[in-house]
Amino acid sequence: MRTLENILDLYQFTLMSEGKKDPHSSCAWWDDCIYQVKLQVLTDRTTSRDNLREKAKSYASNYFAYQPEASYIKKDTLIDEIADEVEKALQDVTFDQRPLASVVAQKDRQKIPEDPEKRFIRLR
Repeated sequence: MRTLENILDLYQFTLMSEGKKDPHSSCAWWDDCIYQVKLQVLTDRTTSRDNLREKAKSYASNYFAYQPEASYIKKDTLIDEIADEVEKALQDVTFDQRPLASVVAQKDRQKIPEDPEKRFIRLR
């Protein structure tokens, strides 16, 4: 069954390399690629809003490097489409490089009322 999927994927890659538009969003390899790229971007601790697109393009390029069917396609436009899709999917995600304990402590500090008497804990 896996060889049939590879042949169909090769057919999809061939159509795109010839410049024919094919709805690749319904293909299994497309969903897998988007998932893998999003997973790698989210687990990368150096990702920020500024370098999100470059990281997505880099991880998409790495994904295609390990796919034997991908040697026949023009990857440049496909990698840009994947980067667009990942950017759109992760537009609401905040990339905070601070440790999680620091983020939680900052949120707890903001809950303390601004009244000076109530701001600090009194020791008795």
